[in-house]
Amino acid sequence: MIFILVSSLVMYTTMEWFVRSTTSDQIVAVVYSYDKEVLRIDLKVDKSYTVEGTLGTVTIEVLDGKVRVEKETSPYHLCSIQGWVSYANIPIVCLPNHIVIIIENGVLNPNDPDVSS
Repeated sequence: MIFILVSSLVMYTTMEWFVRSTTSDQIVAVVYSYDKEVLRIDLKVDKSYTVEGTLGTVTIEVLDGKVRVEKETSPYHLCSIQGWVSYANIPIVCLPNHIVIIIENGVLNPNDPDVSS
């Protein structure tokens, strides 16, 4: 029993470290529709955004460095049920609307000439 508890704690700590180490201070949420980038969101700015999904409008909310789907038109509302995401490697996937939101380390505008490659 103790072995299982210690093993679980070690695995959780390792996963938590990995998620935190892959998320830098400069993070953006990238919104994709049908595998095409449609929006980059600065997670330092609390604001709501809307994008058009297959079934209707998807409302995305940013608050305190976290992002979530606030409202969407879909049969089961799984996107909004998923809740807040604040780490890279944890996507929000809204399949009925073909919308995916991924937090990435990076810049708000990757085509900015001041950004070094």
